Formats: sequence, structure tokens, C-alpha cells
Amino acid sequence: MPTTNDNEFDYQAYMRHHPPECDQLQRGVEAREQRRDMAKSKITIRIDSDILDQFKEMVPDGQGYQRLMNQALREWLEAQGIKGSLRRFLRI
Repeated sequence: MPTTNDNEFDYQAYMRHHPPECDQLQRGVEAREQRRDMAKSKITIRIDSDILDQFKEMVPDGQGYQRLMNQALREWLEAQGIKGSLRRFLRI
């Protein structure tokens, strides 16, 4: 994975090779109930307008974009863990 330096993850390059799978987003009453039951934290965050618009364009009617953003963050964190594991493995 190309990076600008050893400690900085290139998220844009990662997303070019691993685009989010919008068809895996769950919809409907049952999915809403599951989401309600899941432990989530309500926060306020400022996102650049162009980034927000891109996420909204990826889902029908702009609904579910927050879940898509959450999924993207989760995948980024998982990639960070994989990256760290590979570094530790390759140094052995």
C-alpha cells in the first residue's frame, strides 16, 4: 500500500483498491431494530462538504450515508491493524 511516509496510512489509495460495498447495507424494519439495539455513541463531527456529498451519492436517496461512513472508518481501522501486524511480522 503506498504511503506518504512510514507512519501515515494512504486512505485514498486504500479506498481505490477496496471500495465500500453499498449493496451490503441493510434496510427495513428489522435492520432498524438491530441498529437501535447496537451500542452506538451520538457525536457531533464536522465533515468537509465535498466528502459528505460523496458519501450521500453512494447510497439511494442519501439514506444510510452515516452507516456507510461508519463502515469506511471501521475498514480503515481494520486496515491499520493489518498494516501493523504485517510490519511486526516482516521485522521478525
